[in-house]
Amino acid sequence: MTDEDWNEIWEQFDWDYHDIEEEFQKELSAKHGEAHYYMDGDESWKRQKVLIQKLVEAKLKEKNNA
Repeated sequence: MTDEDWNEIWEQFDWDYHDIEEEFQKELSAKHGEAHYYMDGDESWKRQKVLIQKLVEAKLKEKNNA
């Protein structure tokens, strides 16, 4: 992948990152009731890795289909 590809991935990550916190709040609220839940560093990193993996896989699929 090129530097441009990685720049696009990180730009998309920055755009989608706020969804990580929103999804976390929705999941825990559904499971435990309405409240504000604290996401520790380990949980945040776990969710970031999943998002990064999805973005990289999508970019690779795009490049392979081009």
